[in-house]
Amino acid sequence: MPTATPSPERMLSIIELQNAIAAAGMNADEVMSIIAERAASLTSATSAIVAIQEGEEIVYRAVTRPSAIAVGTRISRSLSIPGRCVADRNPIRIDDTTADDRVDAETRARTGAASLLCVPLLYGESAVGVLEVVSSKPKAFSDEDIETMRLLGSIIAIALHRAYTYPRPRYDVTTDALTNLGNRRAYDDRIEAELTRNKRYGHSFSLAVLDLDGIETAIDRHGQAAGDEALREISRILQKNTRAIDASFRISAADFAIVMPGTGTSGAKIVADRCSAHIKDARMFDGTLTAAWGIVEAGDETAENLNTRALAALNTDRAAQRG
Repeated sequence: MPTATPSPERMLSIIELQNAIAAAGMNADEVMSIIAERAASLTSATSAIVAIQEGEEIVYRAVTRPSAIAVGTRISRSLSIPGRCVADRNPIRIDDTTADDRVDAETRARTGAASLLCVPLLYGESAVGVLEVVSSKPKAFSDEDIETMRLLGSIIAIALHRAYTYPRPRYDVTTDALTNLGNRRAYDDRIEAELTRNKRYGHSFSLAVLDLDGIETAIDRHGQAAGDEALREISRILQKNTRAIDASFRISAADFAIVMPGTGTSGAKIVADRCSAHIKDARMFDGTLTAAWGIVEAGDETAENLNTRALAALNTDRAAQRG
């Protein structure tokens, strides 16, 4: 399959990321998560995943949002595109999933992919998994994207090799390495814990989900390093404007969440408005970043339902801002 050397800007982004990973001493899970996010942003993918081979199955270990795929999902190695990529140890690019016999309807439904690119995670002669990006648009990925993905995949493969060869205690797998907020795993655990308390003792809470509009365009214009600093500034704003009993999380590349125990929707809106004012005052990227919020108060419901309601509220807020 043809490849093209990544642009200097992409190469710099990859090198900076590799250096940051080494300096922070990230574990394999953290590396997979941050590489998936970087793969999605560098290739303009709709979402990205990292999947690892376990016996006859491929297991999803990191997934960017939005995606219908959940971490921990298992698929057949022999009957899937990621499995074929591992077996062949070569990239697979599919420009139109509707016209390629290798992609069935179930796979298109699961991934939401009109096009996809999958590269094996190679360490020496062994393929241990895949890094995959998908897009809702056909022909979304270029020859340059293939080599970009190869380089990102090699960072994951090295991290996995070190984890298996030199195991060390995992002191913290719940913190987002870039912002020091809780990560998606910590967020899911906290939501389940608060819903359990709500059901048993009637201790309600509110959830505020924050989406940053304009971050991807800003990164394209100003570079990934500037984007990372903006995300760190957002995390500082959230931490400064919430209570000690509240918890803030980075739940995907440009999405954050605040869990506020004992707070109703009106109180949560006050917090969100305060954070939005500080984001506006910070004038990141000349004020082109805007914040939309999905604010809901939890009831007797599942985490999935709560997240769905928060997303609906977020979409309503975003539509109102654009309207």
